[in-house]
Order: sequence, then structure tokens, then C-alpha cells
Amino acid sequence: MLPALEGADMRERVRDYVVLVAAAALLTLPNLGAPSLWDVDEGVNAEAAREMRENDTWVIPTFNFKLRTAKPVMLYWLQRASYAAFGVNEWSARLPSVLASWATALLVYELARRMFDRATGLLAGIVLVSALEVCVLAHAATPDAVLLLFTVLTFYLFWARHENGSRRWWVPTAAACGLAVLTKGPVGVALPGLVLLLYFAWNRELSRLLDRKIFRALLVFLLVIGPWYGLVTAETRGQWLRSFLGNENLNRFVSPMQNHRGPIYYHAAALMVLFVPWSAFLLAAVWYGIRGANNLLPSPLPEGHGREGTAELSSQGASFELPRPSGSELGDGFSPRPFRFLVCWFGSYLVFFSVAATKLPNYILPLYPALAILTARFLIRWRDGELQLPKWLMPAGVAGLAFTAIAVGVGMLIAGNTVPVLPPTARMFPGLGPWAVIGLVPLATAVVMAFALRAGNRDRFVRAAGIGAVVFTGLTAAFPALVIDPYKAPKELVRASGVDDPSRDVRLAHCDWFQPSVVFYARREVVETMNAEKVAEFFSLPTPGYLFIPEKTWTERVEPKMTVQTQVVAKHYDFYRNCDVIVVTNDVTATAGR
Repeated sequence: MLPALEGADMRERVRDYVVLVAAAALLTLPNLGAPSLWDVDEGVNAEAAREMRENDTWVIPTFNFKLRTAKPVMLYWLQRASYAAFGVNEWSARLPSVLASWATALLVYELARRMFDRATGLLAGIVLVSALEVCVLAHAATPDAVLLLFTVLTFYLFWARHENGSRRWWVPTAAACGLAVLTKGPVGVALPGLVLLLYFAWNRELSRLLDRKIFRALLVFLLVIGPWYGLVTAETRGQWLRSFLGNENLNRFVSPMQNHRGPIYYHAAALMVLFVPWSAFLLAAVWYGIRGANNLLPSPLPEGHGREGTAELSSQGASFELPRPSGSELGDGFSPRPFRFLVCWFGSYLVFFSVAATKLPNYILPLYPALAILTARFLIRWRDGELQLPKWLMPAGVAGLAFTAIAVGVGMLIAGNTVPVLPPTARMFPGLGPWAVIGLVPLATAVVMAFALRAGNRDRFVRAAGIGAVVFTGLTAAFPALVIDPYKAPKELVRASGVDDPSRDVRLAHCDWFQPSVVFYARREVVETMNAEKVAEFFSLPTPGYLFIPEKTWTERVEPKMTVQTQVVAKHYDFYRNCDVIVVTNDVTATAGR
């Protein structure tokens, strides 16, 4: 449970919560529902929740009106609730991820505050929500942000209740793990279990795992996951569970699925890009976190560890003052236990998914809170004079941020073809070039930080980093996507062809091209036709048929074999396949470009 809020403590927390929620809102709400769904994952998840609502079921997930076994049910439940409140649309599909990211920021604040102090907690929350990958996935209709919430809840409940040898952590931690397993499967319990095992081993406390409370924890865990897993297994005669455990978990670990492969250093390299703009301090934060973990012999933390100073919002709400510790606080952060826990958390997820055969950037999202706390602690300790760093280190961080600014600006100019260096066949997004100005934000931030460093004003240095990160990541997440959206085909093809009209009795098919969001926007099943013969069979039926197919495939391979009259009723460029996609129908009464 979160600590009781009383008196000054309550006022402090409320102010900090306002800062964190305001920052999270600025990062996640602007243009949340403006871009159409991003395929593949957003389209599948949004449609699966819509079909569960349409079928009035809370148990069996389907996509394209067939059993979906890729993920458990938690996200679909949350999306169903969002659809009920706000209608079926992109904004509603993404809202659960937004709210989950807000709650995660507050939990990270509480965890870091308990581990260290209030300043570390406040900065850790800012670091987390303004890290590029966290912000991007907070905009996505995927289970990642929800899994992140329950992962942090698991570790917070453990940390808050294991102090002084307490055994009170077993049951609440098990319950939180159950929620994570309902969100994304066995990783919701296996990896937190590995983290705790390594943490206790590091502190030579493995005996704390030999506790009778494990049976009570197991019972609570099963009570959380059992009803749904049991029902879906029974109602699908074991098909869902067999496919989920065998294909979506075991096979995904031992062999690369859907060609999502990469070298063992894939995730470590990706962190340098996706932790932007805080990547400038990533290596230093991890290095000094490891040093902190080995600084002293193990010693228990006092109950309710972490004493706080004050924090203030500016009158414009555009900046914040990070609290400073009282004299009695200095040195508390040198206990190795929180550093050990964070290093185990960070390292377990990084190594596990680096070894796994299937690799996607979002797999390591659950390590970001540990990295955010390590980064915040590194900066706060440096600000308060607790760390003596090499003279080159912080200037190197400023230089790294300036490099980020240059990379973002140049990348936008190249992708928008403002600087024509890509071949004509490359994917380009005219109109993206002007957004290269976003790169001026980290550049201006680096300049402010450089002047603060030169003046010896470490507090201004850290505050500038936090404010600059929120502005930069917020702009990056909110606006360039609007430029890219017109180059996505599914929503426009469905609209232009008129197949989203529920009053029309039509059939849909695809050949050599498919994006899941077509099903979401059309709200109809889209069957697969593998070749020209299957397409001819599809068009031979009396009910009007509409076929989604790349224009080149149609003109070169399929149309010459057609014996029925057809017409093209919609056409749109699709940047996923870098080709024009058309909608062909045998409905002679259809009107092109509705």
C-alpha cells in the first residue's frame, strides 16, 4: 500500500504528484487520437477489444473473428471499458496506456522516494515518462504500458514490505504478479522472480525465500489469474493455452518469430537510442549504480527510509524545483541495498531478452523504471556533491545531448527529403522536414546546461535537463506522427471504398497485402485470398466483394485472369510496403472515392 498522507507529507506529495501528472499529460495527451492506428500491434489489439465488446464476452479474445492467442486479456478489458465510456476510436484504444503511464510515474516516484529521497523520486518520475520509448508506448494501444505498471507495482510492494526482514511482501507481490500475468503472460512472474532471487542472493539472504508464506502467495496468485485462464482454457478446449504457452512464449524465446531477430547486443544498442534524451547519462548512471551496489556491506534499510525536503512549482507551471535533502539525509543513498535491487532489476531484463531469439525494442520496457531511478539518483548525488566525477564526464553528457539534437534535426530533414540523399525508392515523408526544429530543443537545453555547468550551478543543470526532456519528447511524440499518418493506407482505403457502412452487405478480402487495422476500421471480417484463382473464386459469389491488393500485384498477376467485371474504387500509398494499394470490387454500382 502507498504510505499514508498526513500533514506536510501530504502537501509535499500532492505538489509532486501535480508536477508528475502535468508532465505526463503534456507528454501523452496532445494529438493522442489524431493518427490512425499503427499496424501491426495497435490494429490487432484495438480490434480484439472491439470484437470482445461486440460479442459481449469477457473471456475469449478474437481478432478478425478468429481466436487470438498472442496475448492475455487485461488490455482488452481496459480497452472495452474505454470504448464503453468514450466510444470505439483510436483515442479510446490508447487511453489505457496513457493512464497506465501516469500511474507508473507516480509509483516510480514513491519507490525512488522510499529508496532514497524525495528529489530522486521526483526526478525519476520525470526521467521515466520523458524517455522516448516510454512516451511512445504510452501512446500505443498495446499491453506494454499496462505491463510496465504492474511490474513497477510488483517491485514497489516488495520493496516497501521486505524491509527489516519483514515477510509481509509475499502476498501483495504475488497479487501484483498475477495482474502482470493477465497482461502479458509468464514474463509477469518469471522475471520479477528472477530479480528477487538475484537480489537476495547478492545480500546472502536466500533463506528468506524459504518461507511458509510462499503457499499463501501462490494461492493468491492463482486466485488472480485462475478464473480467466481457467475459463478461456475450458471454453476453447485448451486451444488458447496450448498456442499461447507453446508458440507465443517458448517458440518466441528459442527462435526468431516474424523475422524479429538481432545480435545479442541488440537491446543494449537500442537503449542508447530509445532512452533519449537521457541517453547522455545512461552509461554513467549504470556505472555509478553498480559502484553504489558494491560500496558498503549489506545493511537493512530503516522502515520508511527516505526523508524529504520541499518542492515548489513555478508560478507559470513551466519548471520545478527539485527538493534538497536535509543535513541528516546526506549519506543515506550510500546504502548498497537499493542500488543492488535496481541493478538486479535492470540486468535481469536486459540479459534475458538479449539471450532470447525474438527481439523487439518494447520487450525491455520493464527495465526502464530501474534505469530512470539510477539516472535520477546519479544526477541528484552529483548535484548535492555526493559524487566526485571526472572533470570530463558531465561536459561529455552535454555533448551527447547536443549530438542528439543534431541527429534528430538531420534525421527529420533526410526523412522528409528536404535533404535529398535517399534513393528515389526509399520511404520518404514530405512535410517532415520542417519538424527538424524539434532538434533545437535539446540543443538549447544543452546550451543552458553548459552555461550552468560553467557557473557551477548544478541545480540549474539538472532542472534544465528535466524541463528540456519533457518539451523535446512531448513534441516528438505529438507532431511528426501527424505528418506520417497520411502515408498509411488502411483507414483511408476503408473510408474511400465505403466498406465501413454497416448498412451494406459486402464481403472483404486481401491478397498480398494486409494490415490489421483494416478490420478495425471496416468492422468486418477480411478473408485471405492467396492467388488469382482464389480471387476469382471470391468475386464469383453474388454478394459484392471488395479486395485489398497492391496495385502492381493486381495489374501484373491477378487482373489478367479475371473473367468478371471489376473496378477500382480506392487507391492509396502505403509506407509499410512502400507501394500503392488499391481496393477492387465486382460491385458495378459502387462509387469510387466515396
